[in-house]
Amino acid sequence: MEKTIYQGKFTWLDVTQPHKIQLLDIASKFNLHAYTVQDCLEPDHLPKFEIDGLARFIIVRIYNPKDLETPHSVQDLTSKIALFYTDNYLITIHRLPQPYFEEIEKKYLAPGHTMTPCDVATHIIWHAVNSYLEPAQYLDDEVDKIESAIFARHSRGKFEEKLYHLRRMISVNKKLLILTESVIDEVYRDTKSNPFIQDLKDLNLKLHSNYEHIHEDVSNLLNIYISISAHKTNEVMKVLTIFSVFFMPLTFIVGIYGMNFKYMPELQLKWGYPASLLLMLVIIVVIYTWFKRKKWL
Repeated sequence: MEKTIYQGKFTWLDVTQPHKIQLLDIASKFNLHAYTVQDCLEPDHLPKFEIDGLARFIIVRIYNPKDLETPHSVQDLTSKIALFYTDNYLITIHRLPQPYFEEIEKKYLAPGHTMTPCDVATHIIWHAVNSYLEPAQYLDDEVDKIESAIFARHSRGKFEEKLYHLRRMISVNKKLLILTESVIDEVYRDTKSNPFIQDLKDLNLKLHSNYEHIHEDVSNLLNIYISISAHKTNEVMKVLTIFSVFFMPLTFIVGIYGMNFKYMPELQLKWGYPASLLLMLVIIVVIYTWFKRKKWL
């Protein structure tokens, strides 16, 4: 679906849910390279900046997760927006509705404003980058909750899978912000007259730092959780080992006197049975005393 959002000093054409023939018509009308326009049909295309003749071609990804239990891929977490612009037109191509386009048109393209297509494209990139702010706060809160649960003595939850999915989401978002940073740098080099680009660079740097910090927290937390789980396993093995040490000599004594030999003098003695029990008790006391001195108990 094609829609002209703005018609004035330049034309802003917005295309939603495009198909191949429609894009080829746009390429012919605005003198764009057909292969460049067909990049808009690839749903998993990463952010990039290209120059197509007089036009600038930009792809950015806005955070817009699908309704899945554990979204963690680029397509699951984000949607793509493609932009073509010159001094005379701006073309935006995307599959999902972007309501903030109307907001930009009302706020910056109303009478009295002198916005260029590059300025509008910069604002669109800003909205795309800013969409990663809320998930960063959510991920930070989730990490704090898991950290509290891990160190709570009463907690018995298994957090490996959740920590993995959080780290995957953080890695995808951080990767997209890094690629978007290169797009912003190219736009900045292409036109340094737009003061809004510096704010955009600062926002992207801030979010990248936030995701870097959260990623480190998740990695450290995962290592701590694995260490705590290993420590708990070691504690269980320690208890089992202690029990086995106590019962091994007793089992040895029982095994000797359980052999069915005809001539075993102790079996005929009246004090043989109590003597065996006394020997077992002495062995237990000796082992317990030794463990206490070694501070193993």
